[in-house]
Amino acid sequence: MRPLLLFAGLVVALPGLVGCATTQLVGDPAASRLDSLRAENAALRSRLRRAEDSLRVRDDVATGQYYRDLRVLEDRLNRRTYEVQMLRQGGRTVRVLPADSLFESGTATLTAAGEGRLQAAIGHLERAYSARSVRVEGHADDTPLSESLQERFTSNWELSAARATAVARYLIAHSTLAPSQFAALAYGTTAPVASNATAPGRHRNRRVRIAVLPPLQDYSRPVDTSW
Repeated sequence: MRPLLLFAGLVVALPGLVGCATTQLVGDPAASRLDSLRAENAALRSRLRRAEDSLRVRDDVATGQYYRDLRVLEDRLNRRTYEVQMLRQGGRTVRVLPADSLFESGTATLTAAGEGRLQAAIGHLERAYSARSVRVEGHADDTPLSESLQERFTSNWELSAARATAVARYLIAHSTLAPSQFAALAYGTTAPVASNATAPGRHRNRRVRIAVLPPLQDYSRPVDTSW
């Protein structure tokens, strides 16, 4: 009978052993500890990177590299600011030529003296700005055109456009610059530089401005060109 009692005891004890094994598999403390250590390790690595960055900045300051990098960035910012300002102002002025020195009164036909003045401008463009975009602007005073002139030019706006185009065509024909580098614009009476109430003022307002634009930049973000 004793062997039977021992066997029965073993049978009774087995359910308890099975329950313990199941509990360890479901809530393994070793696995939980491992996850905790991994998270702590990641946090420590992040702190280490921040400390290394801080030390690198301190080293750069100590060696002067920080200030050299700062000057480079400031120079780039100043250059971009200047380029934006130049673009807004229509570029760097190369020549401002009185229309009276280029054309006969009320016409858009260049005189011999006018062509001579443009030749000097061509030399300057070819030497200093051979790769730049060239902007030719026509400006006029506010004196109304006579009836005979209105048969050809509806207003001073059309006259200033014809004069800007004539200058641009001459520059293209007699320079080594490509036609695609040129643009002709007409302002008419909208951008005076002096009062139209006096003869000297009107003389200054009748003009052709030749300007060059800054080199084109490869802007990668819309904000850089949103202005």
